[in-house]
Amino acid sequence: MITETISKYNYINKSIPRIDSIDKVVGSLLYLTDLKLENALYAYTFRSKVAHGKINAIYTEDAEKVNGVKAVLTYKDIPAMNGYGAIVPEIPVLAYDKVRYYGEPLALVAAETQEAALEALNRIKADITPLPVIHSIDEALDENAPKIHDKGNIARHTVVRKGDVEKARSSAYIVLERSYETPMQKHMFLEPEGGVAFVDEEGTINVLAGGQTPYRDRIQISRVLGIPPEKIRVKNTPTGGAFGGKDDITVQIHLALLAYKTKRPVKLVWSREESGIAGFHRTASKIKLRTSVDRSGFLLSNEATIYLDSGAYQSFGPTILDVSIETINGPYRIPNYVIDANLVYTNNGIASAFRGFGAPESNFAIESMINELADELKLDPIDLRLKNILKTGEIGPFNNEIRHAEGLEEALKRAKELFYRPDPTGPFQRTGVGIAVSVKGVGFGTLPEYPTAAIEIVPEGRVNIMFSNVDYGQGINTGNAQLVAEKLQIPLSQINVFHSDTKFAPDTGGSSASRSTFNAGNALLLACEKALSELKMEAASYFMTKSDVITYKDGYFYFKDKTVSIYELAKRLRFKGKSTRFEATLEVPRYTEAVEGTLEVPHMVYMYGVIITKVEIDELLGKIKPREVDFIADIGNVINPAIAAGQIEGGIIQGLGYSLIEELNYDKDGKPLNINYTTYVVPVISDSPSINVEFIKSYEELGPFGAKGVGEVSIIPVGASVADAVTDAIGKRNYKLPLLPWRII
Repeated sequence: MITETISKYNYINKSIPRIDSIDKVVGSLLYLTDLKLENALYAYTFRSKVAHGKINAIYTEDAEKVNGVKAVLTYKDIPAMNGYGAIVPEIPVLAYDKVRYYGEPLALVAAETQEAALEALNRIKADITPLPVIHSIDEALDENAPKIHDKGNIARHTVVRKGDVEKARSSAYIVLERSYETPMQKHMFLEPEGGVAFVDEEGTINVLAGGQTPYRDRIQISRVLGIPPEKIRVKNTPTGGAFGGKDDITVQIHLALLAYKTKRPVKLVWSREESGIAGFHRTASKIKLRTSVDRSGFLLSNEATIYLDSGAYQSFGPTILDVSIETINGPYRIPNYVIDANLVYTNNGIASAFRGFGAPESNFAIESMINELADELKLDPIDLRLKNILKTGEIGPFNNEIRHAEGLEEALKRAKELFYRPDPTGPFQRTGVGIAVSVKGVGFGTLPEYPTAAIEIVPEGRVNIMFSNVDYGQGINTGNAQLVAEKLQIPLSQINVFHSDTKFAPDTGGSSASRSTFNAGNALLLACEKALSELKMEAASYFMTKSDVITYKDGYFYFKDKTVSIYELAKRLRFKGKSTRFEATLEVPRYTEAVEGTLEVPHMVYMYGVIITKVEIDELLGKIKPREVDFIADIGNVINPAIAAGQIEGGIIQGLGYSLIEELNYDKDGKPLNINYTTYVVPVISDSPSINVEFIKSYEELGPFGAKGVGEVSIIPVGASVADAVTDAIGKRNYKLPLLPWRII
């Protein structure tokens, strides 16, 4: 069910179909891995079969002799910087001294045919001396463990504290100390990593590959090739799914390097198995909590030790750690805390951005702890939360003033109305119900952001809108078009969207951190205001009067009984040699100073959600079947209820996979074991429970037409709610995800 209300807007709060839906449904939309370029070379990546080792030599001579091969590249062929990474550029484009995970790229081949490229691939040989493989956080922390990097196996360590935890704990009524674990999770998007690249007539390198951040991709390509960013074009649309797994570089640099070296079009697409081996995944976590409450149930202190498995390199690890730090206290009033947070290197591939970005890991810990404290106190878990949630105007745990938290309280009260235990549907079955709360900041917190967007008033009767955020399924093309249609008061059919292409769209940043609607939407509205201001001045000239007596409505300027459309005025501007393209840059509202020891904590705007999960457990097999899920969300003013509900539902189902069945595993040699849809199982439609989505009526003044964000809020609390429901059903609490049958039995 989707809750919708009567709206005062023409296009906001309306479940308008996605503007790209027909092309997707009929299959006419060409994704970037579908593209076929004339005279293109076929490319493949030669990867390490060792998870940790010293590179002695890479032999390519035999590969170069294969008929039709046009390039065999190693680290020696990289023109400039051999490194990339969203936060720290430590990931080699092609490995040169060591390999640090199974599947790390060592060489690239490009040939006239797939057969020639594959034969060349098979002829490459690598002489690598194996080193001991670090499989886990515990192994990495051992004082005798081999160092994955020269600086050691701790990529980042920070301690954040407030108050006096020892004093608070000594006065507590109950103190619980627990340890929690969450697994590595694969994104498993339908379109694997891939794309094409070519050098055009002007010498610009064009890289058309599935990604999430075209301008950051461009600057990273520029550093590797040693050429100006302006000589590189990156196009990331359309992308067939991402969930964070295409936020950092995948194939973009390899494509650009091959096109740069061969001066030929190149196509490079990973197989599903290659994606399983070399693609990114979610950080695994080990979290210890010691939390105290008084006799009335008020939280006194929280002591957290967080370990996140970053794999072989950091990628987004430092900021993922920040989000874990920020969410380990939940949305609760905790006057005393100490958080010891650690990002750990292992040989388990590369962990990076994944929907929720460190919050699901911490949420499983803190929300499980809150539920267990409610049991110990013999309090209703919702009442305990209502007693402790932060209120609007209060100072949060990171010295930030809490904005618009009323929605969380309202969501909890609504959850109380929906909270019941379902009856079993058959013999040998038990049922249970669980609850959890989620909180997630919108955007990059204290990190400065200056997203730019543009609109163009085309005299022929349309408005082009331009931004660089990638729509990889979340519906921002439609949502941003709705925002502009509402602002300009014109039909949605008159709006064309140009996005995710550095050739046409300005730099709005990437699609991550639930920021796209907030940032691009606000920047587009500012661009609309600039356009209307300029057009109003032109209307004054047209009417030969002052601008302050002119009114605007539904695409027309009015003066007395005279009217002129925005398109006629655009025609006049163009005739005068003036541009009808209007750009605007948003200085994203933020706290200017991060909490000491962090990069981006705290945020200014937060989304909230409350989830109730009802499960059924087969007593004989230990299998858990989710039956019903209720999710009450505070995401600000809802631009498109159907699209927003789809995001909520998708996050819930992805969270159920994370909670119940998904777990990326490696063997003793560091080789990933489950790398395709046969061996890595994800939820399918038959696994989906009945889902009820409700939106709290809310308005965030800083957001476009009051919107916040939606992409991540629903996946975050699923694990804790499922674990709580299982506890309710069987009387035993589990502290490790996924809740596989053998762990339940």
